[in-house]
Amino acid sequence: MKNAFIIEDLSSLNSISMNVAGPIIASYGLRSLQIPVQNFITQTEMEGAIQTNYSAEWLKVMFETAQHQFKNTENIGLIGYLGKTEIIDLIAQSALINDFRFLLVDPVMADNGHYYPLLDATYCRQLKQLLPFADVVTPNVTELAFLTGNQYSTVFTEDQIATMVSQLRALLKKDATVVVTGIETQGQVGCYWDDGVSCGTNYLRKVDGHFYGTGDAFAAALLGELSEHAQLSDCLPQIMERLQASIRNTLLSENDLKLGIDIMPLLRRND
Repeated sequence: MKNAFIIEDLSSLNSISMNVAGPIIASYGLRSLQIPVQNFITQTEMEGAIQTNYSAEWLKVMFETAQHQFKNTENIGLIGYLGKTEIIDLIAQSALINDFRFLLVDPVMADNGHYYPLLDATYCRQLKQLLPFADVVTPNVTELAFLTGNQYSTVFTEDQIATMVSQLRALLKKDATVVVTGIETQGQVGCYWDDGVSCGTNYLRKVDGHFYGTGDAFAAALLGELSEHAQLSDCLPQIMERLQASIRNTLLSENDLKLGIDIMPLLRRND
C-alpha cells in the first residue's frame, strides 16, 4: 500500500482542509498519513478571533518520526495550507521532503485578489522554497499571480494565464505539472493545465456562491487520480464534475457555507 502524507492544517469544526483531504485520499486505497501543522478550532475566515494550537517542536519530531518510520516505503505527499513561515522552513529542512516519489503542492494562501487572514507577501516569498520539490502545483488564479509577481485581475485571458504559468515554471522542476484552478469566464469556472509537453483547459457552468474547502478537495482528488497514473486530460473533467456535484449537494443541505462542502460525490467508491 502506498503512503500518502497530508501536510496541512486541521480545521476542526469545518469540512475543509484535512477533514476533506483525508477521506478523499483514503478512498483511492492509499494509506492516509496526516500531519496537521496547525489545529484551528474553526477555519480562519469565520467570524471572531482565530484560535490555533501549534508547536514547532512537536512538528519537528513528527517529521523526524515519519521519515524514520516510512523511509523504505513508497511515499507520496500533499502539502496544503501551512499558515506560518516557520512551518515552511521546517518542511524545507526536513528529511521527509526528499522521500516523496510524488509530491503535490497546493499553495493555499489567497483568493479573489487578496491574501487569506494572517498571510501576506512575505509568506508568499517563503512558500516559493517548497515549489522545487513539487511534481504538481495547483495554484488558483490569485495565487498564480502572486507567485509570479503579477498584478491580479478578474479578467485574465487564457494567453495571460499561460504566460504566468511559464513564469512559474522557472521555480519548478523541468517536468513538473501546473494546474491553475478557479478560472472564471462567461458564466463558467474551470482550470488550465500544463504538463510541460501539452496544455489544455476544462470548464463547467459555475454554481453561484463561494464554497469553502473546494480547493482542498480538488487537490486531494487529483493526488488520488495521479497516484493511479491517470492522464490529466482524462481525470480533470471527472474531478470537476464530481466537485460540481459536491457543491450542488452542499447548497441543498447546508445553511452556512463557511462550514465546508459535502464530499460524498468525491469519494472514489462512489464512481
